[in-house]
Amino acid sequence: MKLEEKLDKEIVINYRDIIVFDFETGSRNPDKTQPVQIAAVAIHGRKLTIQPDGYFESLIRPILDDDEAIEMGVDPIEDEALAVNGKTRKELAKAPSARTVWKKFGNFVNKYNFKGTPYYAPIAAGYNIVGFDLPIVQRMCELYGPIDKKTGKQTLFNKIHRVDVMDNVWMWMENNADVKSLSMDSMRDLFGMSKEHAHDALQDVKDTANLMIGFMKLYRRVAPKVQFEKAFADGNIHI
Repeated sequence: MKLEEKLDKEIVINYRDIIVFDFETGSRNPDKTQPVQIAAVAIHGRKLTIQPDGYFESLIRPILDDDEAIEMGVDPIEDEALAVNGKTRKELAKAPSARTVWKKFGNFVNKYNFKGTPYYAPIAAGYNIVGFDLPIVQRMCELYGPIDKKTGKQTLFNKIHRVDVMDNVWMWMENNADVKSLSMDSMRDLFGMSKEHAHDALQDVKDTANLMIGFMKLYRRVAPKVQFEKAFADGNIHI
């Protein structure tokens, strides 16, 4: 029996789907930046394959007038940021509104919430999402929903679990002197991934998903060989 088939037959913790997503933005501060593009790929939590109709991508029209942006409490769009992500003010001016895109993105995510409740919501995944993308999700949910009225927290993604692939990379690379940076571009160099279309949100989520799936398959091969049960019972602990 193949490992994937064996895992499918077992009762395991991971039974939710995973949404790998990424924002491209007009500045660097996640608390004030304006998203200009969002992309996502839906991954089957057990099979680690792309779900049917599992891709989402859209440009997002920001506030392009600097004074208006400042008045609305968000950062003006920076030309340096647009140079990195390859977007132009002209094409962004024609993009759908943030409200429209967020509604469509919410519908996309909810397709993979198999019981339709916050507890069973898909797991958010991405590269540096804890420090950057999830704060933007929270802001967007505060503006357009869904939100928990009691806590004020977003309910689009699972509120317990999340996967920041950069943390996975750190755990494996923190003692590797050849790795000088944990940036996504550094990972592309390290793993031999193409940089073509890098910093386009859709390409970034594809690359991130490939890293995540690779690490998860590695964990699944290694974990059964490790003795976890009562590993510290003999008192041989680290601190």
